[in-house]
Amino acid sequence: MNFTGKQKANLRRLANERPIMFQIGQGGITDTIINNILDNLHKNEVGRISVLKSCPEDINDVIRILGERDIYVIYRIGRVLLLFKQNLELKNRIVL
Repeated sequence: MNFTGKQKANLRRLANERPIMFQIGQGGITDTIINNILDNLHKNEVGRISVLKSCPEDINDVIRILGERDIYVIYRIGRVLLLFKQNLELKNRIVL
């Protein structure tokens, strides 16, 4: 899914209003963490995660793994990733 600059800016604004939902540390990115991220995105559509330096996977590998689950990484700020996954069932869903 390709986003325009205005759509990305809107998603960044919405995601930055929320606290970081998860930190990925020395345990790496596991199925449990991915399922928790999916659950959170199912409720909110946007969120942020922090990839700590102790994470065994490279941050680009984390982005690739999330992309395989149809979680879009909208923006990367250092080791913080802004995530988006559309949920058409939400009443107050984000309209791009």
